[in-house]
Amino acid sequence: MHISRPVGSRARRVTIGIEWEKANHMRTVVTSKSLSLSELARLFANSSRLILASVVGGMAAGFLTSQVVHPRWVATMAIQLGQVTTVSRNGLTSLPIENQLTAADRYNTPGYRLQVIKELGLQPTGSAQANLIFDTLKATPGRGPNVVNAQVSAYSREQAAAALEAAFRVFSAAHRELFEQATKTMQDSLVSATARLKATQQNYAMTERGLNSATPRGSTGINSARDVLMTNMAALLSEQIVTLQQEVAVYEDALSPLRSYPTRAIGPVYVPARSQTPSTTMFIAAGALLGLVAGAGLALLRNSDDIA
Repeated sequence: MHISRPVGSRARRVTIGIEWEKANHMRTVVTSKSLSLSELARLFANSSRLILASVVGGMAAGFLTSQVVHPRWVATMAIQLGQVTTVSRNGLTSLPIENQLTAADRYNTPGYRLQVIKELGLQPTGSAQANLIFDTLKATPGRGPNVVNAQVSAYSREQAAAALEAAFRVFSAAHRELFEQATKTMQDSLVSATARLKATQQNYAMTERGLNSATPRGSTGINSARDVLMTNMAALLSEQIVTLQQEVAVYEDALSPLRSYPTRAIGPVYVPARSQTPSTTMFIAAGALLGLVAGAGLALLRNSDDIA
């Protein structure tokens, strides 16, 4: 008698078989991967001489590069733009000698850089030092509304500092001329107001002496027309003295260092003790790393057939 097996039991056996095949395939893949890693480690071990030679070559190349590449120093300076205060009917008006953005743009022009090169006594062409200074000399607006930050690179600390000082001399020359013209006008006005004040004070003193000599001691009234005229003159001179004193004070305030000052450097030029370029040790380390990568790549390339 033939007994048929249930269809569900057959389906379960098929499912179990499929799952077993998947698990077996995964074990095979893992085994092949582990074998690949071990083979790769053995390949690198067999090529250790090649990799070591590449590392040594990279270190030598890094050392030679450090000898060829000249170290560079970066000098920085903060510049405060000058200000002039003028006197008008509305009082004191303070104005910058040059706008911050305009000053930075003028600093970065090629013509200005050539002036700095000439100020240093260098040839504009054919000099590596001059080319480096020309390419790296620049200015950017600072955080303050009247501050400009300047910097330049050179092949020595002394040359970097000298280049930035020369750049400041060239930059501030035009400002200094405008500042001197503006302050000379106010100084002339101050001298004129001071001289008028002194003359008025002398006239007032003479009038006072005249009144004291014409009026008897203990007298309470002024009977003569001369005394009346001298009294009115003394009052007028007193008002003029007060006005001139205020005028002199205004000019002195306008010329004070807090209100009128030329373009100046905020502190000395700063040049760090170490150069901006990497040290010899950094070049050698970078060369060793590149040599290691190159050696590993050559080892894989030479044994590409075995890997396949």
